[in-house]
Amino acid sequence: MAMCDIRCSQCNRKLAAASGFERIEIKCPRCGHLQRATSSESASKETDRGYPNHSLDGRQAPLG
Repeated sequence: MAMCDIRCSQCNRKLAAASGFERIEIKCPRCGHLQRATSSESASKETDRGYPNHSLDGRQAPLG
């Protein structure tokens, strides 16, 4: 797993270098903004099933 930098979206301060997380929340000590991050690996797992842009992705079509 690759390390990724997590930066505050408000002041761009580096908050962490992490790997192996699904979701993480970090409060920036500089500006107080609550930064939420999702790993790219877990995001790709969510779109691996079916067709990512299909309206019935992951669901059965109604019968009748």
